[in-house]
Amino acid sequence: MNIYLTLGLFSVCSAGAVLFLKLARMYGLHDHPSSRSSHWKPTVTGMGLIVALSLITYLFWHPFVLPEYFVAGFFIITAVSFLDDIFFLKHSFRLVVQMITMGMLMAQMPFSSFGAEAIPIYLASFIFGVGVLNAYNFMDGVNGMLTLHALLVFSGLFYLNENLVDLQGNAIPFTDSNFILSIIIPLAVFGFFNIRRSAIAFMGDVGSMSIAFITVYLIYSLIFKTGNYMYLLMFSVFGADAALTVCYKLLLGENIFVPHRDFLFKKLVHLGKWSHLQVSFAYFALQAVINFIVIGVFPPAPKLSTQISVLFIGCLLLIGLYVYIQSKFPRRNAVRSKQ
Repeated sequence: MNIYLTLGLFSVCSAGAVLFLKLARMYGLHDHPSSRSSHWKPTVTGMGLIVALSLITYLFWHPFVLPEYFVAGFFIITAVSFLDDIFFLKHSFRLVVQMITMGMLMAQMPFSSFGAEAIPIYLASFIFGVGVLNAYNFMDGVNGMLTLHALLVFSGLFYLNENLVDLQGNAIPFTDSNFILSIIIPLAVFGFFNIRRSAIAFMGDVGSMSIAFITVYLIYSLIFKTGNYMYLLMFSVFGADAALTVCYKLLLGENIFVPHRDFLFKKLVHLGKWSHLQVSFAYFALQAVINFIVIGVFPPAPKLSTQISVLFIGCLLLIGLYVYIQSKFPRRNAVRSKQ
């Protein structure tokens, strides 16, 4: 790690966060609570812009390390998401931008298959990536949820990048560790304003989308480097919540892109009466256990049969836990009948 880069990133992010907070309050950039929100008072939003600020600072130190299509896609989706924090942009327009930028990211991935054989792999990766972008977009409303989750994921990725070796004992990094550090630092700075009982600021779409875009890029880079699909479990707790909730809403014929309270973590807040931080730390703790098992127990490149078995068992356990907890809450039609 470059100590000067670390200090520079921390200084830039801290100053940027304080300045952004003042400007946001001055110009009224707030997320106002609605019937579908998880917060109860107007809160500054869009502070996730410091993630982009941190990446710009990193690029001054290392201008030619990251793939150009990834960098371009990142700044496109960041700019559009920040505009969405200021003005309302149509869901269809945002989805088109997400698909374009995800296509740019996919263009940087070293697919080993070509021709017709590569089409299903590419499409699956593309659809999964767009799904992750939209899932992360709903995570910002509960204090600490997105920040703790992202810090855990990026810390695990940093550890893997520093410690992965091949069968001959040679290091096999999948990216630049300083790049991962340039994402961890703004998250830590933002945590000061968000991981508290009454949040001072939210990341906004600009933060959730930028974090999701980088997460997809790093996870895909890691998988292509190691051939280990078990690393998908590194964000599986919230992933299971998001995926199963989307399936539930699709069965009901509802718009999955509209903000709602059907996610399990939001039900724990609104119906279970858990505090924001209780929910965030519960998700964090469960994900930490899974990440420890995936990173610390299994070898970096297990057999494909082992990967499939672990993924299947992990998904099955998370689905079972999701269904069990959901059964503790009243069903949708029962809730409506009381209104």
